[in-house]
Amino acid sequence: MTIAAVLAFAAPLHAQQGDNFTPAFSAEDDLDCAIFIGAIMAEMEAEMTPDNQIGLTSALTYFVGRYEAQRGTDLMQAFTDRYPVYLQRNPAEIEQTCSVRMRSFAARLQVAGSALTRLQPPRPAQQGDTAPQE
Repeated sequence: MTIAAVLAFAAPLHAQQGDNFTPAFSAEDDLDCAIFIGAIMAEMEAEMTPDNQIGLTSALTYFVGRYEAQRGTDLMQAFTDRYPVYLQRNPAEIEQTCSVRMRSFAARLQVAGSALTRLQPPRPAQQGDTAPQE
């Protein structure tokens, strides 16, 4: 698997996807992405930066949450049942699909973060906030 490609998930979405690109993914697709990200995290554990850990943990949480919202079944059992099927799938296809989905999720989080920032009331000026006048 190409870790560099996955770590670029915070990059903007590809233009051909457009704003309304919402493919239907099954709970099993979400579980596959969670397994994929878990494998990356295990592989990178020794050299993972705090930013990478935050990003990958967020993506893992996203896919696990999507899975649980659709199935609500025991995660350990779900991973155990799905792993043999996951191993039979094309690794490059899983990597490509999950990487695009992670970038899409990151882009949506950036937009939401910007919107929340704009909704915050202006912070009152405090002593020391301004540069001294010359």
